[in-house]
Order: sequence, then structure tokens, then C-alpha cells
Amino acid sequence: MAKKDYYETLGVSKNASADEIKSAYRKLAKQYHPDINKAPEAQAKFKEINEAYEVLGDPQKKSNYDQFGSAEGPQGANFEDIFGGGGFGGGFGDIFENIFSAFGGGGGGRRSRVMEKGEDINVQINISFEDSMNGATKDIEITRFEKCPECNGTGARGGSAFDTCPECKGSGRVRYTQNTFFGTTVHEGICKKCGGTGKIVRDKCTKCNGRGYEKVKRTINLKIPAGIDNGQVLRMSGQGNAPVRDGISGDLNVKINVLPHKVLVRKGNDITLELWLPYTSLLLGDTITIPTISGKYELKIPELTQPGTVMRLRNKGAKILNREAFGDMLVTVKAEFPNKLDRKTRDALENTKKLFGENNYPKYKNLKNKF
Repeated sequence: MAKKDYYETLGVSKNASADEIKSAYRKLAKQYHPDINKAPEAQAKFKEINEAYEVLGDPQKKSNYDQFGSAEGPQGANFEDIFGGGGFGGGFGDIFENIFSAFGGGGGGRRSRVMEKGEDINVQINISFEDSMNGATKDIEITRFEKCPECNGTGARGGSAFDTCPECKGSGRVRYTQNTFFGTTVHEGICKKCGGTGKIVRDKCTKCNGRGYEKVKRTINLKIPAGIDNGQVLRMSGQGNAPVRDGISGDLNVKINVLPHKVLVRKGNDITLELWLPYTSLLLGDTITIPTISGKYELKIPELTQPGTVMRLRNKGAKILNREAFGDMLVTVKAEFPNKLDRKTRDALENTKKLFGENNYPKYKNLKNKF
């Protein structure tokens, strides 16, 4: 059984995804980084967080930890006693990796310094139905963390007032010895003294007070592509928050909320319209001006058009993203009857009824004959 619950350290469940684990680590690392948090317990907490992520952030180590290093591990054998009495954290995977390192395996190359990615910024904006159809550009006001220009994100005065970490000699990683059933092995991991940066700030930057970043307001110009749908997200790479340590900025994720149109409704890439017309327009035929995403359109209604008829206008729908193609517009024709009849109109309709007779209504006549 492992002495430490790394899931509890990062505040995530055992079913957490890799992205959830990484997000929790970044949040806690920023909260407890010694250059930011001066509380006495912050440094120890920061070391615990890095130790937990070193295991849970590695798929193989996480698998070993889940299988052998937790309370849910195999019962009936005291693995801690067998493998050195101090627990083996990551399980068999780490043990054999350490043995491999002890005998000079792994290619002998130095691992690269840990690079972080800053946190993403998530915002939501409202756009009109027309802008979603035709595309637009919008200015977005955001507040984000950026690297301090005075120290270039190092937190040190002039960007150079720091010393090489005495623990890792600037590499950001150190080797630890571990006693196991197979003997003494060597394990390499993130330097706990500098958090993997390889540097110890000697003289803090006065502009950012040693944080390495500052909070600023920015106006970001967003290009909205034609055909974007409600709920879709536009990602702007590198426009998010700067990292606490060396690395790259996060992304800006813009969720699009499309405001409804007065009469048009989008369904997939098609645009639909319920067109209510006087029943005489369906009976006698008519030409009706309707709205489309590209402007007004003259729609011809043939005589004797049945209510519920769907008229398809090819390529009058939404643009398909990343393609030079469009959906269709579907117009459902519906008949509306007058609210009241005066005497003159009633007499005219009675005469029309006699002129048509039942032969002009085959479905009605067929149904009536079945009674």
C-alpha cells in the first residue's frame, strides 16, 4: 500500500482523465509556487504536488500506481516489505526502470527540462444569426497573465538575477537512490528544490515582485467563420495565460452563442422556415417575398399547393465549415384561414363549393364512401 494518496494530493478522483489531472496540477502549482505563495507550508505543499503529478501524469507510472500502490492493490502479499520497506510508489514499472537506469540504460541522454503550458481562458460571446451565417470579426476584452517584460518571466531582476539551483545544478532534474529487493537503484525526477526550473531567484524583479508574470487587459480580434453553429468553440492558440514556469501560454477558447432569428431556424446545415399564407394563395398560386440568409427571395407558390408542402431551395442554407458547400433552405407552406366571414364572402364560397363538387376532392370522397 502506498503511503501517500496522490489523487487526494491533487484533489481529483481515481477516475479523473489525464486532462483533469493536468488541470488540477497546474492550478495547485500556481497556488503554492514558492515565488508566489510565501506561507511557511507552501514549499512543502509544492513539493507534494510535483511528486504526485510525476506519477499520475505518466500513463505507465499511473497504471502501476493504480494496480499495486493503493489500497485496491493485490491482497495476500506485503509488497512494501518485499521491495524495500519504504513503498515503491509507482509499482513494478518504476522498479524495473530504476534497475535499467542503474545499469546505464535509457540512452544516457539528459532529459529535457519540464515545460509547462499556461492555463486556458474560457469565454462566451453572443453573435447574431446573420453573423453566424455570413461570418464576422469581433473584438473580445479579456484579462490574462502575461510574462513580465522586465524579467522575461524569470521573476529575477533584469532577467538574470538568479543562481543555478545547487540541488540539480541547473538541469531541473535530480537522481534519487532507492533500496529495493533487487538492490540499490537510481530514480530520476523533478528537482523539488527549484520545482524543475533549474534556477533559484537571487534578487526579485521589482515590476512583478518575483512572480514572473503580470495581469493585463487585452483586446483580442476574433475572426468568426461563416457557418459556425451555436455552442461551437473557437480556439486561439497561445492567447491564454502565461505559465508560472518556463513554457508556453495557454489558449483562448471562445464559445459561440448564436442569438435566434425572428423566423429562420437552423437544423444542421439546413435553414427552415414555416411560411403561413392565406389559403387562397395556395389555392390560386402566388409569389411571396421571403427572408433568406443571403437576403430577400421571391418564392413562387404554384396553384393548388397542398398545406404542409416542403419547398426546397438548393444551396440557400448554412455554409459548411471548412468547405465551399452549403446546406439547403426548407420552406414548409401552411394555410391560414380568415378569422371571420361576412355575408358576401360566405355566398361567394358557397357558390365555389357547388362549382367544385366532390369530384375535386378525391381523398375526401374516398373516405366518405368508406363510412
